[in-house]
Formats: sequence, structure tokens, C-alpha cells
Amino acid sequence: MTGNDPAPRTSKADSTFLAVAILLGCGALYALISRLVLHGFPYSGDEYSLYLQAELFARGILKAPAPAHAAWLRVDHVVLDDWVRSKYPPGGAALLALGVRAGVGWLATPLEGLVALAVVWLTTRRILGAGPALIALLAMGLAPLFAFQAASFYTHTATTMFLALAFAGVAGWLRTANSAWLCAVGAALGCAFLVRPVDALLFGLAMLSLRSVRAVALAAAAAVPFVVLAAIYQKLQFGSPFLDGYHVYHQTFADIYGPTAALNPVMLRHVWNPVQIWNHLDVFRAYAIEWTLPGTVLVALVGAFHVGPNHPAYRLRNFSLALIAVFVLTLLPSIADIDEGARPRYLSSTLIPVAFLTAAGFQPACAALAGRFGTRIKTILMVTALVFGLTQLSSFLVHRVPLVWRREGLYQAVEKAGVTHAVVIVRAKYPTRYARNGGLFDRDVLYLSTPPATGGATVAAAYPERAVWEAHEGEPWTLTRVR
Repeated sequence: MTGNDPAPRTSKADSTFLAVAILLGCGALYALISRLVLHGFPYSGDEYSLYLQAELFARGILKAPAPAHAAWLRVDHVVLDDWVRSKYPPGGAALLALGVRAGVGWLATPLEGLVALAVVWLTTRRILGAGPALIALLAMGLAPLFAFQAASFYTHTATTMFLALAFAGVAGWLRTANSAWLCAVGAALGCAFLVRPVDALLFGLAMLSLRSVRAVALAAAAAVPFVVLAAIYQKLQFGSPFLDGYHVYHQTFADIYGPTAALNPVMLRHVWNPVQIWNHLDVFRAYAIEWTLPGTVLVALVGAFHVGPNHPAYRLRNFSLALIAVFVLTLLPSIADIDEGARPRYLSSTLIPVAFLTAAGFQPACAALAGRFGTRIKTILMVTALVFGLTQLSSFLVHRVPLVWRREGLYQAVEKAGVTHAVVIVRAKYPTRYARNGGLFDRDVLYLSTPPATGGATVAAAYPERAVWEAHEGEPWTLTRVR
């Protein structure tokens, strides 16, 4: 066997039934984590903002009129001026709204993850064969980064789904030279643009490695209608087609967390800033060691070298490397401070090319291991990688679940105390993380993120028809009646 030969197929690896079983098993895993472990609760401010917008979409509206005393009702990542709406693009919320409308909002992201996996499996199967396709399926589906985000409300999973479709389109065009594939690429990138614009643009930038002006132009043309739709959405939501929610929300973010927190997240000086250098190195470490299956990055490197110029997948291999490179290089001028999401979540889209390269490198890596250490050791290492992947995910969940309980605990404490037709003043270090009232502010209990200096009597005077309580952050939360 030469270094440029495709990996051999085996009858077991060629089983579609096995692949479907893995797919359904992964989907079930994501759904169970979402519903039973994370309680279908949008823990972070990013997730809640998306969920709020999905609730508005599910009711057939883009935004809702702001309530009285809006300054006391601010919540993270939600634009609250004359109107209430999320600061984020509409694509992720539109998909989530389908689940919210059906009463299973927690199921939307796991289904997106299932579609993304299926597309990566089918693409790899067509290019490398059934055996490597199963490896790509496992490498991506059991990666803790992908599994966690597919069980949350973050938009990275929806973005990965659309970029997986775009990746499949690029693979189809490289294989057939049929321009219809490029139109499909553009449509998929347009959908990704409606979810996470930067990720879509970076994928388009990586397409320059194809060295085809026609390919890039056709894909860009097919994406234009979706970009126009995004501009129309911004016009309706924020008053200008060139004004997005991030800029509208910027001043509110600075008021809540201070001017330092509201600095531009992308600046050239982050490339040489000592703190950010270490942060970026830590992101790469976390991606390679904690958030992918053990050994995935090394096997992907083997795959990159194994697919030589005479290999039918050579051009897709080059595109995969370009895709990884643009995301890694774009991270360098970006701020990489700790937040409430997975450490390397902005590299989520690279799971697609990494899974493909891992599939290409798996057989030669196994052959090398077996030749050096024997078949038994090779098998033990493979099983260990799969088990450790789930162990790494569980270790993160062990840390995450108590945080979910603490944030969710406020609403559980209010419900347990039987508080009705009331306002609850949240007394916490960051009260804007808890003032979750939905987009229409029509719930029986209203949560306020008032400044510490605003006393209960002042709030009681503003809401004469409601009982007034204070909720004090702690484990557990404590409630006191003001009026």
C-alpha cells in the first residue's frame, strides 16, 4: 500500500446500519444531556438572548414594545430601548423558534447536531470510503466540544450544520466540476451568515485556496440574497441595514460591565498582548487536549501528510487545511478571555475539516501503531480515546451542572415560595444575568435588575399593583418580602 492509496474498506466499516446507529446514538446523547442534565435551561446570557428572540419569532413578531421602567429590566445581550429584541443575527433564533413553537425548544440544537454529523459522514464516505467515514463520524460526534454545544442553545451547532453543507458542496464541486454544487455552497454560506456572519465569511476566505475565481464568484452570488435578507432584518430591528445588534447593545454592555469589558473584541494589539498570547495558547491547548477526542489532532496531522498529490482527495485536503488556518489566524487578533462558553468554541467550525483529515489519517496511524506496538495495544489505544472523550465531556458537565442549578435556582426558589403577581428585585453581583422576563414581559412574576442603590420602597412605588420581594444570591437563594 502506498501513501497515496485510499484506505481499504472492510465489511463491518461499510455497514450503513452501523453509521446510522452511531448517528442516532449521538443524537440521543445530545438530547439527553440537553433535557436531563442541563434541564433545557439557557444558562449563559448568549443562550438566553437567543431563546428570547426565538420566543418572539414563535409568536410571529420580530420585536416587542419595551415595558415601563425598562432601565430596571436590563438583561445580558438583549437590546432594550423602545423595543425588546436580541442583539444576535436571526438565523439561530429562527431555527430554535421551530422547537419553541412545538414546545420542545431544548430539542432544536441536538437535531442540528444530528444533521451536521450526517452531512460530514456522507461527504467523507463519498470521498474516502465507508470505513474512514465512520471515523469522521466518531471523531466529530464524540468530540466534547461538539457534544456539549449540541446539547446547549449556542449558535455554533447551527453554524457547523450549514458549514458542513457548504463543505459537502465544495467536495462535490471538486469531484465533478458541476457549478450547481457552487450554488449550493453559496446558499449554505448564506444561511450560515444569518447565524454567525464571521464564520461564513471565513469559510468564503478559505475558498480562495481553491484558486478558482469562478468558484468563489458563483458561491458569493448565491449567498447574496441571504446577505440582503440580513440587511433587511437589521433595518427592521435596529434602524439601518448597516447597523447590527452588537453595536446597538455596545453602550448597554459598557454600562453594565464597565468600559474595559466593552472594548473592541478584535484588535491587532491582541496578537502581541502577553495576556492574550497565553489565552490563545490555552485555547489551542484546550481544543487539542480537552475538547476533541484524545489523539484527534495528531491523527489529523497524519491524514494531512498521508493524502498526497496523487490522492483523489488532495484538493479537498488542501481546502481543509486552509479552512483550519483561517480560523486559527483569525483567533489571534481576537480577545480570548474566559467566558461562560466552552473555551475553544470559536474554533467549532474547524471540527469539520479536522474530522475529515482524521478519517484520512486513521488507517495509516493505526498501521504505524500496530507495526510498532502490536495490534492489541493499538486496539486498547483506540478504545481508550473513545472512553476518554466521554470522560472529558463528563468532567466539564460536573463543573457546569452546579452553575446551572445556581442560576436556575432563583426561579425555582420563587416558585417554591409560591410568589405570584409580584416583582422580584434580584440582589446579586450581576443582576442582569437573572432578570429573565421573556420578550413580552407578560409573566406573573417580574424580575428586576435594579442598581443596588434602588431601594425596595422605590420599586414598590413604581409597581403599586404587585407584591414586592427581594431575592439574595446564594446557595440557596433567599427571599424577603418588601411589601
